[in-house]
This record gives sequence, structure tokens and C-alpha cells, in this order.
Amino acid sequence: MKLICQLALALIVLPIAVDSTSLRATAQSSLRRTATQRVELIAQSKVALDSLAAIPKNVTKAKEVAVLSSLEDQVKKLEGNVQAITKMDKAEHSTDAEKKSKELRSHMKGADQAMLDKMDSWGSRMNRKTRLGAMDVISKLKNAIHLVKKGALSGNKDAADSLNNVLSKMGAMAGQPTGGNFLH
Repeated sequence: MKLICQLALALIVLPIAVDSTSLRATAQSSLRRTATQRVELIAQSKVALDSLAAIPKNVTKAKEVAVLSSLEDQVKKLEGNVQAITKMDKAEHSTDAEKKSKELRSHMKGADQAMLDKMDSWGSRMNRKTRLGAMDVISKLKNAIHLVKKGALSGNKDAADSLNNVLSKMGAMAGQPTGGNFLH
């Protein structure tokens, strides 16, 4: 009799454990979906800020071309990552994904559904913030490219002042003090 009770208890607990494991796996995959893209985007933004902060005041034409090429490459990488995050967001909100999510939620308890909803909203918020932050960095990089082409590194005082202003704003984004002259 005791063996039958234990077997019955195991049969009752097993589906609960499987649902719990499935929920954990779903939660982990939900959080990891765009985490790699977010981290890469943030790292590339930091690299762009650091490379801009190291620009000297006057450079040769060859060095100016190299700086422009580097900045344009960084813009392309950031734009590619923004597009990847946007594509992942669209895939998460597609009709197929919504249908799977609805099916999964139908087998969950209320507390588990609330937890999954909270994780989904957190992921969406982080994607939105990352995308907006990257677009801000891209905008400032494009502005810096324009000012370098205008002559900020070859003697144009107005362009150099504007570039210094852009660099100070980018420095503030990275948590650097904004009182200094960035062009050496």
C-alpha cells in the first residue's frame, strides 16, 4: 500500500516538476534572446566613444581618412546590431510566437504567468532602451563624421568647436566629466 501511495505521489509531482523545468527553460531563453545583441551593442558604443575621445587636434589627410573610415565602420556595426535587435523584436511579436506564448501560458499557474509577463516586459524595455541608446550614439557618430569632413581636424575652428561639443555630449553619455577639451 505504501508503495502505491509513493508511486501515485510521484505521478502527481512529475508533471509539476516538468512544468516547472519547462517554465525555467522558457524564462531563461526569453531573457537570453537579445542579451547577446544588447551587450555587443553597448560594447561597440563604448569603443566608439573611446576612439572618438582619442582624436588629436590636427592630423594629416591620411590620418583623417583613417579616422573617418574607422568611424564609418563603427556606425555600420552599430546599425547592423540595431537591425538585429529590431528583427528579434518583430519575431517575438509575430503571430506564431504569440500563439506559442498563449499556448504555454494556458498551462501555467497565475503566478507563473505573471512572472513570464514581467520578464517579457523587462526584455522589451531593455531592447527599446538599448536600441534608443545605440541610435543616439549613431547620430552623434554621424555628426562627428560630418564635422571631421568639414575640417574639424585640419584647422576649421568652428567645426573643431562643434566636434568638441559633440564629444563632450558623448563623454557625458559614458559617464565622463564634461568640462574638458577633448581634442588634444
